This record gives sequence, C-alpha cells and structure tokens, in this order.
Amino acid sequence: MHLTFSDIVEGIRELPLGDKTELRELLDHELIAARRTEIDASHAETMAEWERGELTPTSDVNEIMRRLNAA
Repeated sequence: MHLTFSDIVEGIRELPLGDKTELRELLDHELIAARRTEIDASHAETMAEWERGELTPTSDVNEIMRRLNAA
C-alpha cells in the first residue's frame, strides 16, 4: 500500500501527544543531518574549485558584494 502525503499528515494528527513529540524530535534530527550533508557537499565543491584555481581570495568588500550578487 502506498501512502500519500495527506495520509501521513492525517495519521500524525491522530497520534497521541507523546508520539507527536517523539516524531518532531526525529524530524528535527533528520533535518539537521540533511542540512549537514548539504553543507559538506558545498564545502567539497568549494575546495575543488579552490584547488583548480577557480577561486581567488579578496578583502575588498565591494568585490565580495559584486561576487555575491552575481551568484
């Protein structure tokens, strides 16, 4: 049987408070882990760009802002 998102939401609504709290803690941990994975992948990509010489350091605030706005 395949549950839809609506089925899952309805099932959550029917849970007792303790189970909802436990589910929230589980989801919080999952979201943190997923974000950590995204950050790690971004770091690895940035380091590879640095090693290929595609990035250059600067302390010029105007240059930093230009680069951020171009992204």
